Amino acid sequence: MDVPASPLPSDTFLSEFGTPTLLWRVLQSVGYPEPPQYSWWVVDMTGDLQWFAAQGVVPPHGGKPAWTGWTCNSDGQTPWEAAQVAAHAMLLNICQRFGDELTGGPAASILHADPAAAE
Repeated sequence: MDVPASPLPSDTFLSEFGTPTLLWRVLQSVGYPEPPQYSWWVVDMTGDLQWFAAQGVVPPHGGKPAWTGWTCNSDGQTPWEAAQVAAHAMLLNICQRFGDELTGGPAASILHADPAAAE
């Protein structure tokens, strides 16, 4: 595997609706002032096909000590696809940890329990 190139400029991916937007709406509902940031880089290039790695970062919430922040690494065929995967993983973790705090609003339709752990 090639050595990853330097990350491209960060983005929030809020111009296209998707999981990063849903994650941001959930974070706004608990008072986050800034959206998560995503950085990405090409990790493999075979012919015309590129594969990207991405890192999504939600910083700690200054007013909620239990909200210590999240970082997730993922990959995909485009930076947007990789950001979708990272946002989804962070969103599920947040909903599982803080589901009681997130009743109603944008998190209402997201599972608050890990289906893999269900009996």
